Amino acid sequence: MNLLLGDDQTAIVDAIRGFLAETAPVSRFRPPAPQVGNAAGELWPLLGEMGFLGLAQPAEAGGSGMTSAEEALACREFGRFLLAPSVLGLMLGCGMLPDRWRGLREQFVRGTARVALANGRGNTRVDGTVSGEFQIIDGAAAEWVLVVDPAGAALVRRAEFGAGESLRATDSVLPLERVLAEGASAELWVPATEGGIYDRARVCLAAYALGIAEATRDMAVDYAKTRQQFGKPIGSFQAIKHICADMAIRAEAALCQVTFASLVVAGQGSGPSFHATAAKLVAPAAALRNAAQHLQVHGAIGFTAEADAHHFLKRAHVADLLWGDTRRQREHMLTAGFPDRAER
Repeated sequence: MNLLLGDDQTAIVDAIRGFLAETAPVSRFRPPAPQVGNAAGELWPLLGEMGFLGLAQPAEAGGSGMTSAEEALACREFGRFLLAPSVLGLMLGCGMLPDRWRGLREQFVRGTARVALANGRGNTRVDGTVSGEFQIIDGAAAEWVLVVDPAGAALVRRAEFGAGESLRATDSVLPLERVLAEGASAELWVPATEGGIYDRARVCLAAYALGIAEATRDMAVDYAKTRQQFGKPIGSFQAIKHICADMAIRAEAALCQVTFASLVVAGQGSGPSFHATAAKLVAPAAALRNAAQHLQVHGAIGFTAEADAHHFLKRAHVADLLWGDTRRQREHMLTAGFPDRAER
């Protein structure tokens, strides 16, 4: 198992980061941009055209023929630039669709379809039908909703959920609805035991959170170099140095766990459920803490609409809650079973 990036993987990271730095800087959320509903759906066809939505799909399916490890690299950059999490619905959805759904699969890979994400609240049931209370992200223009659960993943038509109650989310740039499903029929249901869809989803989300942890670390360090107090950069003060050092260590730990988990889920090791759970625990925790300390380094200006810092903290909470929060992941960790040492 090689934990270092190869030339092809480095090229993927550089290409996505360069593209998003130009087309989707986080400053796009600043006023006079609308403060509700800043979805990035217009970027999906561009990402699809560049081949970034089908990285883990075979060439005959319109993908790049790589693995979920490369997919995680893309998700890391999506988190760094705070793309709407619904982009993960396209990446995961196209991997679920069999050959008989070739037309729809091509739409997912090209980014021309619209897929919302559903997150279960309380007691829910997800199999061939979907029941219970769900929060739907980016559902207004979506034809499809991806529901991910420890039991598996379901692709449901948005119309099956019926009308929802529009909510003002903590992360105000994400459109959010609350819906109550009563036996909504899934067009496609993939159990977690087939293809490891739940593990793959959690690794993608952990990589997204890793991008947040790294971006906030870098932004805090840059700000500490330029912001001055008492005639000195604030980065020269010991308290700020310690904060930035802690952020760097936290991001590095998350990077190591997400990288290892992505390779295991791609078939290069044993215990995919265990390592996917660990990644979903470590990376969102790093994102939450780094985003909070990012605000601390910025001081009061970090909370203002004109600054970018607060968006990262809000999105870190979304990454933590989606598809099983910290408490749920700890429960999974206790039941996943530790990988056999001889196979590691």
